[in-house]
Amino acid sequence: MAEETDFTGRVAVNESSLTLPTYRIKEPNPNPVFRSQYGVAHIYPYTLLDDIASAPVEKTYRLLVLENRFLRVSVLPELGGRVYSVFDKLAGGEVFYKNQVVKFSPLAIRGAFFSGGVEFSFPVAHAPTTADPVNWHFHHHPDGSASISIGGLEHLNQLRWMITLTLFPDRCALAQDVTLYNPSPIPGRYHYWTNASLEANDQTEFIYPLRRARSYEFAGTSSWPFTRLDLIQDDPGLPGMEGVPMWPAQRMDSVLNFRWQKNMLAQVSIFGRQVEFDFFGAWQGARDVGYAHFANHRDVSGMKLWSWGNAPFGVTNQSALTDDSSLYAETQCGAMETQLDFAFLQPDERRSWREWWLPLRGLGGLTCASSELGARLVLTPSPQVDNMQVKLGLCPARDLGSAQVSLSIPGKMLFSARLPLSPEQPRLVEFSAVPGDIAGHPLTLSVFDQSGQSVMDYTLDRQPSPILEFDQNSDSATDPAQKSYQLGVKHENFDNRELALASFEQAVAADPRNAAAHLRLGLIQLRAARLDEAILHFKQAAAAGAGGANYYAGQAATYQDKLDEARLYFQAVPQEAARYFSSILALGSLDLRREDCGSAIERFQQAFRIQPTSIAAQVYLCAALRLAGRSDEARPGLLELLERDPLNHPVLRELALSESGSKFSTRLASLLDDDPQYILDLACFYQRLGALREALQVLEEHSVGWVHPPLVILAAHLCHLLGDSLASRVWLERSEGMKLDYAFPSRLEEVAALEFALQSNPGQAALSYMLGNFKYSRERYSEAVQLWEQALKGLPDFDVLLCNLALAAWQQEEDLQKAASLFERALSANPLNQDCYLHLDDIYRALHNSAERVQLLEEIRRLDAPREDVRKRSIRMLVELNRYEEALSIMENEHFEPLEMDQSFHDLYVQANMQRAAEHLQHGRTEEAITAYKAALRYPPNLGVGAPTSAAQAQVCYLLGQVYESLGCFPEALDAFRQAAREHHPHGSELYPYVQMSLDKLSRYSELGME
Repeated sequence: MAEETDFTGRVAVNESSLTLPTYRIKEPNPNPVFRSQYGVAHIYPYTLLDDIASAPVEKTYRLLVLENRFLRVSVLPELGGRVYSVFDKLAGGEVFYKNQVVKFSPLAIRGAFFSGGVEFSFPVAHAPTTADPVNWHFHHHPDGSASISIGGLEHLNQLRWMITLTLFPDRCALAQDVTLYNPSPIPGRYHYWTNASLEANDQTEFIYPLRRARSYEFAGTSSWPFTRLDLIQDDPGLPGMEGVPMWPAQRMDSVLNFRWQKNMLAQVSIFGRQVEFDFFGAWQGARDVGYAHFANHRDVSGMKLWSWGNAPFGVTNQSALTDDSSLYAETQCGAMETQLDFAFLQPDERRSWREWWLPLRGLGGLTCASSELGARLVLTPSPQVDNMQVKLGLCPARDLGSAQVSLSIPGKMLFSARLPLSPEQPRLVEFSAVPGDIAGHPLTLSVFDQSGQSVMDYTLDRQPSPILEFDQNSDSATDPAQKSYQLGVKHENFDNRELALASFEQAVAADPRNAAAHLRLGLIQLRAARLDEAILHFKQAAAAGAGGANYYAGQAATYQDKLDEARLYFQAVPQEAARYFSSILALGSLDLRREDCGSAIERFQQAFRIQPTSIAAQVYLCAALRLAGRSDEARPGLLELLERDPLNHPVLRELALSESGSKFSTRLASLLDDDPQYILDLACFYQRLGALREALQVLEEHSVGWVHPPLVILAAHLCHLLGDSLASRVWLERSEGMKLDYAFPSRLEEVAALEFALQSNPGQAALSYMLGNFKYSRERYSEAVQLWEQALKGLPDFDVLLCNLALAAWQQEEDLQKAASLFERALSANPLNQDCYLHLDDIYRALHNSAERVQLLEEIRRLDAPREDVRKRSIRMLVELNRYEEALSIMENEHFEPLEMDQSFHDLYVQANMQRAAEHLQHGRTEEAITAYKAALRYPPNLGVGAPTSAAQAQVCYLLGQVYESLGCFPEALDAFRQAAREHHPHGSELYPYVQMSLDKLSRYSELGME
């Protein structure tokens, strides 16, 4: 038996392993994603992870373990840095929902998502790295605490994120430090959310100190936790989640209590409105355990509750994520009020804050929490009018010694005592109070530890909250230019780039001196590498008073290699502008470009004096010092920066260069191995710094181990910028004939390199293909198509290129015949490119080309292991081609995976049974028709779709009633009509006529005494 570790005064942290059954992700989808179907508009350059194995295999993962005498925290760095488990030793159980299998399902922005533990989402919910390896590092601290840091650099906007999880020797609490940072010269769009899963059952309670809430599923703003949905039906709510099954009409005017999982009839996504409290939590009544989360609401303004609901529809959905029928819900918190709200991190902007997770036990529930304590307060009326029982429970995160505890109302103390409080001994005390004293007064709970330090000061106010004004038109602008500008900002928030561009253009057309609109237009054009257009807008913004726009004009000129022009722009940034600091760094980088290290060091020192906490200023300064031969001066700053930013690639490389063969080289190599794209990010960092030889050296060091065309092209461009035309030609020659798998350039440095390479080699197809990918991803459609058509001459059988051209013909030219021809060529070139089957079927369907659909169906059925969406599409094709018997035979005998909130596959099953019923009726087989209609009303478990809370079977029921009626089976007919009549479908909806006709049937039979 292993010896028990002594955790007195220290925290252990180590690397281990964990083997879990895993439904593995097959090869990433080979096609670039120019528009995602998974809830986020743009995920380029990421690809979809949408092909999941149908059976599990045992897989061993790296496990990082952080442990003190209270808690054991386990992290999976190979799966997005997910906190897999937080085990509470005092309670003897898991704090969060722990899944026993890694079962991916297409729910995240790239598809693959798995449930359980605590997920960190940046720059969008269900992050692009949620199923990918991320960087990690663990370290001990002098106070005996220890931390695990996880994070990375995402490729949507080149933003960095880092989560540091820390346990302290004396605390039964987990600290979570969040750091978000923009190392790029362009503002990056983001939001951040932490997603904690918990077991869901009838005794699960959600504790949120909200006053008002909003939801995807319901319009408007409601009370929390008690609400009535009919009161907010006409109040504008959050867009999104269209088509989810609605709650039963008969419950819309009932008072609902969303505090309890047992009351979740259907799925809900509830967000706090105007959050003013710092905590939330959850409680498991069956085990009398729970947890609280605490953070400053100015940092963490978003609180969300997600429940799948208790209807079979939601329960079945969860089977796509687990094999043991376990159910879970999610408590989430974020940097924005809802997951539809985004912001922009400015260049070199850093956001950071601390969150606390407090495992709790023995309180019977939770009322409030601080970073040190969870408390429960229960008032129980007594039969005696002048008496009320008060129960107070306290569970601290550390030993408070003899704590001073008091409960008071203004001007009167209700309870005061010294109580020994520690994590091992939660305390419950009961006392009496006079109801009249408490009535209408706020209750204040105060707790001080033995040393007199306040650990809780919380007031419960029971007054109604202010009534929010009902205003369906939230647009306050009256000026046409400002109105268009605000609309553009709204579109930009949702990443609707083309609509944002059009709105900002309308704004400047209405007011040519609208500086804010010109600035936004310039940034849109800069991100799209339309550099001349960007500079024009930045100059107009500066002329209209936004002098900081000159900084971005300078960046655009730098990408054009117009360095003298760039210097003038940077020098024109006024001292009072927000980008003045950034312009100093940019001027220092231009100094390095001309190898003037002395001037660069002076600039970087000036910037560091202005913002001594700036990551960029410190790294730039240290790198310049090393380049000037002053490594000893750079080293202390680098070590200090690494202490607070242990995953910083440039810092590690600078330290590695100053110590040959050091541990820093090993650490850096390990971090770069997590994602080869980090190599390009590191090279681009040095290019922006102005240290082109360093950038080239990074690429040279990795050009053998990672054969990737954009790396080679970037190296060729760097050689050109350094004046080495021979080396540039050698790099360009290396790029010829390289595989183009996943060659999706996204950085402006890559675009400049490709444009240079194309000027030198206008006939090289690969260059045109890659540059076309970038341009199409940035809505430069006609330019992209022109490049792809040039590429096709040299790559006539490249399936991904053919797919790209087909999409453009379909979506932009609306030429279905041309699109079909290109998709057919792509499929012929690579029958395993499964997107082609879906796209071709859509087009053949639109063209009413049944013969081609039949042939395509046979090709799908010859696939060894079709993707689940392709497999389901083949069933739809059978039904729509009137081969419903084949479809039903498959649907009745094979298992299908659920798709989140999707009923369409069951709708297909209904359609097939109705076709079967119609065929039976046509031949007079009424009993068989009845059997088919009844089958259509069922939800077979193998289909992966459960029954929703609100039925949508009015048509089937009405037709079934008609068949019974034709047989003279009036009781059965009336039952079917009643079932249809009970459904709620508004006038104008597809099923409304069947409800109305059923009501008519019931009305007519009632005249004959049949009710």
